[in-house]
Amino acid sequence: MSTRETGSAAGLDAGVRMVTRERVESLLEALDPVDRSMLILKEVEGFSVGEIARMMELNGNTVKVRLFRARRRMVELHRKRALKESRQD
Repeated sequence: MSTRETGSAAGLDAGVRMVTRERVESLLEALDPVDRSMLILKEVEGFSVGEIARMMELNGNTVKVRLFRARRRMVELHRKRALKESRQD
Protein backbone atom coordinates (compact mmCIF):
# COMPACT_ATOMS: atom_id res chain seq x y z
CA MET A 1 0.00 0.00 0.00
CA SER A 2 1.43 3.38 -0.97
CA THR A 3 1.84 6.28 1.44
CA ARG A 4 -0.99 8.07 -0.35
CA GLU A 5 -3.32 5.08 0.07
CA THR A 6 -2.34 4.73 3.71
CA GLY A 7 -3.09 8.41 4.32
CA SER A 8 -6.45 8.12 2.58
CA ALA A 9 -7.36 5.04 4.61
CA ALA A 10 -6.32 6.75 7.83
CA GLY A 11 -8.42 9.78 6.93
CA LEU A 12 -11.38 7.57 6.17
CA ASP A 13 -10.93 5.69 9.45
CA ALA A 14 -10.80 8.99 11.34
CA GLY A 15 -13.97 10.14 9.60
CA VAL A 16 -15.78 6.92 10.43
CA ARG A 17 -14.64 7.14 14.05
CA MET A 18 -15.87 10.74 14.28
CA VAL A 19 -19.31 9.88 12.86
CA THR A 20 -19.56 6.84 15.13
CA ARG A 21 -18.59 8.91 18.16
CA GLU A 22 -21.19 11.57 17.31
CA ARG A 23 -23.90 8.92 16.92
CA VAL A 24 -23.02 7.24 20.20
CA GLU A 25 -22.97 10.60 22.00
CA SER A 26 -26.38 11.42 20.53
CA LEU A 27 -27.77 8.08 21.71
CA LEU A 28 -26.29 8.60 25.18
CA GLU A 29 -27.87 12.04 25.40
CA ALA A 30 -31.29 10.46 24.83
CA LEU A 31 -30.93 8.31 27.95
CA ASP A 32 -32.01 9.15 31.47
CA PRO A 33 -29.10 11.05 33.10
CA VAL A 34 -28.59 8.41 35.81
CA ASP A 35 -28.62 5.58 33.26
CA ARG A 36 -26.21 7.51 31.06
CA SER A 37 -23.84 8.00 34.01
CA MET A 38 -23.99 4.31 34.90
CA LEU A 39 -23.31 3.27 31.32
CA ILE A 40 -20.33 5.62 31.02
CA LEU A 41 -18.92 4.46 34.35
CA LYS A 42 -19.24 0.82 33.27
CA GLU A 43 -18.33 0.88 29.59
CA VAL A 44 -15.97 3.84 29.31
CA GLU A 45 -14.40 4.13 32.75
CA GLY A 46 -14.34 0.38 33.41
CA PHE A 47 -15.94 0.34 36.86
CA SER A 48 -17.57 -2.87 38.07
CA VAL A 49 -21.28 -3.13 38.84
CA GLY A 50 -20.41 -3.30 42.55
CA GLU A 51 -18.32 -0.14 42.36
CA ILE A 52 -21.07 1.72 40.53
CA ALA A 53 -23.64 0.52 43.07
CA ARG A 54 -21.52 1.85 45.94
CA MET A 55 -20.87 5.18 44.17
CA MET A 56 -24.54 5.70 43.43
CA GLU A 57 -25.79 4.17 46.67
CA LEU A 58 -27.89 1.60 44.83
CA ASN A 59 -28.34 -2.15 45.00
CA GLY A 60 -26.11 -4.07 42.57
CA ASN A 61 -29.11 -5.74 40.96
CA THR A 62 -30.66 -2.32 40.35
CA VAL A 63 -27.50 -1.24 38.56
CA LYS A 64 -27.49 -4.41 36.43
CA VAL A 65 -31.11 -3.91 35.40
CA ARG A 66 -30.62 -0.22 34.62
CA LEU A 67 -27.51 -0.98 32.55
CA PHE A 68 -29.39 -3.67 30.63
CA ARG A 69 -32.30 -1.33 29.94
CA ALA A 70 -30.00 1.55 28.96
CA ARG A 71 -28.18 -0.65 26.45
CA ARG A 72 -31.47 -1.94 25.08
CA ARG A 73 -32.79 1.63 24.77
CA MET A 74 -29.67 2.67 22.85
CA VAL A 75 -30.12 -0.24 20.42
CA GLU A 76 -33.80 0.62 19.92
CA LEU A 77 -33.00 4.28 19.27
CA HIS A 78 -30.20 3.34 16.88
CA ARG A 79 -32.51 1.04 14.91
CA LYS A 80 -35.23 3.70 14.70
CA ARG A 81 -32.77 6.33 13.52
CA ALA A 82 -31.19 3.97 10.98
CA LEU A 83 -34.62 3.06 9.62
CA LYS A 84 -35.55 6.73 9.38
CA GLU A 85 -32.28 7.52 7.56
CA SER A 86 -32.77 4.63 5.13
CA ARG A 87 -36.25 5.88 4.26
CA GLN A 88 -34.89 9.36 3.54
CA ASP A 89 -32.44 8.01 0.95
